[in-house]
Amino acid sequence: MILLCSLVAAQAAPEMIPEDLFEALKNESVGSGDIVLPMHDGSTFHLSGEKGHQVVVAFWASWCSPCRHELPALAKWAKTNPDVRIVAVNVDRNRADADRFLSSVHFDLPVGYDPDAKELGRYGVTSMPTMFLFDEKGALAWKHTGFNEERGFQELDQALHGEKPKGAK
Repeated sequence: MILLCSLVAAQAAPEMIPEDLFEALKNESVGSGDIVLPMHDGSTFHLSGEKGHQVVVAFWASWCSPCRHELPALAKWAKTNPDVRIVAVNVDRNRADADRFLSSVHFDLPVGYDPDAKELGRYGVTSMPTMFLFDEKGALAWKHTGFNEERGFQELDQALHGEKPKGAK
């Protein structure tokens, strides 16, 4: 029973980002500017190009156990929320690690890459998974770290409708 509880807790807890990823981020300002990412399909994502739409940006990494559950669940959630734009942002330095993850964890979401941790640092991401919601004007409206399969995306749903999620500051 203790082992089972430990496994469940390990899946829900966010995972810390390796310290070496933050070396390039010392002079970045937190939570400002456009998010610009190369995409898996060869295009480029610009948060500024999504004005008029709510946008979810979900940071993930190949070494993140909770991400293996969050991303397929987020893809399922996206099908019931087609007006919300979503980008799943991989932060692995090595693209091969991300590709291995993508070949074993199947989800239908646009994937972007932040191998130099530029956006990760700019938005103060310290553990995985971390999700942001940007409003129709591109302003940060909500941030959440970790994933709980039982609660799913209740807080995101509340934030999308302008409600303050329970426990939010």
